[in-house]
Amino acid sequence: MEKEILSLPNIKQDFKVVLGMQCAHITEWRLSYIIPITIVSVILGTFFKNLWIALAIFSVAAYHIVRYVMQYREYLAKKKAVKNAVNRADICISIEKFDHIAMETIYAPHYGRRWTYMTKLVEFYYFASGRKWRLPLVLRHYKWSKTYDISCQGLENISIQGDEFMYIFLQKYPDVVYVYPCKNFVLDKALT
Repeated sequence: MEKEILSLPNIKQDFKVVLGMQCAHITEWRLSYIIPITIVSVILGTFFKNLWIALAIFSVAAYHIVRYVMQYREYLAKKKAVKNAVNRADICISIEKFDHIAMETIYAPHYGRRWTYMTKLVEFYYFASGRKWRLPLVLRHYKWSKTYDISCQGLENISIQGDEFMYIFLQKYPDVVYVYPCKNFVLDKALT
């Protein structure tokens, strides 16, 4: 099996996928509250001439607007920090043995009967040192790869306990951003 070369532009592309997924979570569930509540308050204020009730209902939408703006600013700051870190090559690459995959219950926004904070099961990859990587909800991993463009299930199928993985993280953000199986990828000489 021939290994594909993992370069900085490839890592940048995978970082964009993960950050895009985080932005989608921020946008989708907040907007599902903001838009309907705003419409109801406008209808009450315009057609029924009940301004106080409309303002009271709109205050709920205003809360979500403020929280959305704050979360989006945090997302933009993180995106800029990640972009700067990748451009300066402030990424950290560690090679470690893969231990296991586990499902954990977390408290996060996702779709149930409506967009809300709920508990849900999330898949994590654990390594020998105790570090863990949350599997992002993407359709395909390593889209830039000509040979190893695989689904989430495919990544799970090739992840065998004891195999070595490269995991990427930033100095400012110690969370593992992305992983690459060493049996499929080799680092570009510029990154070593």
